[in-house]
Amino acid sequence: MTQPILSSNDPRAAHHASTQVLDLRGVYFHRLNHAAPKLPQRSGTVILDIEDGVSTSDKAPRRRAIQQVLNRPLPPDSQVLVRCHGMDDAGGMLLDLEAVSHPSVSGFILPMVSQVHEVEAFDQLLTEKEQALGLPKGHFGIHLLIEIPEAFLDLADLARASSRVASIMFGREDFMTRFPKGGDPATRLAEAQIPLVAAAVGVPSIASPFCNVADPKGFERYCRRTREMGYTGTFTVHPAQRSVADDVFAPSELDIHSAKTLIQGTQESQLVRMNGCLVGPPMRRRAQALLKEAERHSSRSAQDNTSGATTIDHPASEGKRPIQTSAPSRTGRFPRYGVDTSTTQVGSILDSPHAYTMDEGWRAKWFAHFPTSDAVLTSEPAAQALGFDARPLPFSLLLNLCLCLSVEPFSQTCRFHLGLRDARQIAPVLMGDTVRARIRVEALRNTSDGDAAVIVTTHILVNQREETVFALTKDSYYAAIPGLESRTELERVGSDHQAFDLALSAKANSGSGQRLDNGAFLPPSTDLEVGEVILHPAVRPIGWSENLELTTLVRNTHPIHFDAQRYGRRGIVVCGGFVQALVQGLASPEFRQVIEERLIHSFHAGTVMPEDRLGALSQVLEVRDLGDGTEEVVVSTLGLINVDVEQELIGVAIPEALFGPEPVKPAALRAMCAELCPVLENRIALRAVRVLRRIKN
Repeated sequence: MTQPILSSNDPRAAHHASTQVLDLRGVYFHRLNHAAPKLPQRSGTVILDIEDGVSTSDKAPRRRAIQQVLNRPLPPDSQVLVRCHGMDDAGGMLLDLEAVSHPSVSGFILPMVSQVHEVEAFDQLLTEKEQALGLPKGHFGIHLLIEIPEAFLDLADLARASSRVASIMFGREDFMTRFPKGGDPATRLAEAQIPLVAAAVGVPSIASPFCNVADPKGFERYCRRTREMGYTGTFTVHPAQRSVADDVFAPSELDIHSAKTLIQGTQESQLVRMNGCLVGPPMRRRAQALLKEAERHSSRSAQDNTSGATTIDHPASEGKRPIQTSAPSRTGRFPRYGVDTSTTQVGSILDSPHAYTMDEGWRAKWFAHFPTSDAVLTSEPAAQALGFDARPLPFSLLLNLCLCLSVEPFSQTCRFHLGLRDARQIAPVLMGDTVRARIRVEALRNTSDGDAAVIVTTHILVNQREETVFALTKDSYYAAIPGLESRTELERVGSDHQAFDLALSAKANSGSGQRLDNGAFLPPSTDLEVGEVILHPAVRPIGWSENLELTTLVRNTHPIHFDAQRYGRRGIVVCGGFVQALVQGLASPEFRQVIEERLIHSFHAGTVMPEDRLGALSQVLEVRDLGDGTEEVVVSTLGLINVDVEQELIGVAIPEALFGPEPVKPAALRAMCAELCPVLENRIALRAVRVLRRIKN
């Protein structure tokens, strides 16, 4: 990336006004052939080294070789930097400056720098050389190569020590020599400071070389990682690395398109909503800076192409056919998924295109991620003793299938999900059954401020016999729907609607409820008291790979749950159904033995990212004896984000208001935590109120 152009109004401009503009995206260490020295015939910045990369016996020949190439015209749009000796070898440095100070040199890389006075002394030496050569003051830039821990004690002062400072570079390998054993965390910390200080003083930051030249994919990943850290370029040590670095550190077409879209959709001094996000002046300024950077890269690329050459002087281009710019082309069509809110009506029925036959792999995979302590799900004899033909599939799996199989036809265009109500299993699902999802729109309304819409839907799972086996009601948040008030409702008649009407009126009925004495071992249930708060001790994450695997398993097609290219590793969100399943699984040991459950309602109060650790605590709201050896328990469970339950919540007073039982908005829940229980502020992922039918002791 080239050095930022600073306006006269920028307070950093006076400090760095004299530095030259260089292309430092993939600054290249070029090894000169002393017998026939020449520079590569492509644009960009080249480093000619006299320091570490040159043996003692070769230093004098290297200086003469550099003199030869500098006395000839440079290739078009090329710049030259020289890595000279540092102040730790003042004699060698003076020999370097005497031999290679030349108008064609844009600047010098100062290695092993750690003290402000070293930069100031080097600045003075360059001033003297400029005077001797008749060059304007500031012609030679200083590029600070940070290679030793001492430099980080005064890194900001080093960067401000001279108006010549044109970039800050990191030398990882030299830095790590101070840590013969380990040192990776310290190196990562040092690596992260370079772009921060560089951005503060308004100069580029250059990442350390990637030395495994036989791993081009690894180098590309390295470039992307350092770019994400804030680096504006990297050293390159092989010709094949240069084009990769140039591409990665230059704005992509997607970056440019997104920046233009943001600028077109915003004004100078106000916040506006775009794609569900608030954007304002800071984002606009960042987009404008990106477009200026893109223009500089574009103009440089145009100059590269003015020679009329059809191929690049690069080993990677050998044997490749030139691109035919006049070949026919077409614009790609982006398929649209999710409900079309411009035409949908109350009473519309949407069918999922997916159907899955349950086999033992589904259950094994689910239990590997979401543990359970209920014998009816884990023991065939126990399930049969409780009146089931075989072990049924778990409630949490069916809930996720009911939700996720509906993403593609319904909620892929959703802004976010407000919550679930009345989720219940109507009939058991056994191995070999095939299930598919259907959705019916029950209500459509715009919010009171008119900037969004709420859609209420019923979701059902039906099996291969067209029997409804699971149902739930869902509230979803969409963009505002124009003209909604005049839209008519569909008449809800016919066989398609009968399954939904029956599901809405059906009672949960997952088993016969009769206990049979067939000698099956049924582990004892836990004792529960109304009003008690239970701290569930287990805490575990849904990992990065787990999240991707589960998303694929249950066919959750919303890109925010898996599309790392679009959202990045830090933008991926764990599916709410997975969060709910894990939280219920963590609470399972303290509520066993459950044989039937129903979700009254749940809502998500916080976003869960892959690798976040989930925990749980619950309050028993009600216990009622059913008179058949079972009892009905109403329980409210809070899913917690990154809370060590056993360490942080022992002895902590938990306000009963957090548990409900009535639904509450996430903002109100957060406000309650801030006032009454700060340890849980912004750490609640969800609240779910369930009815559990379980065996009595």
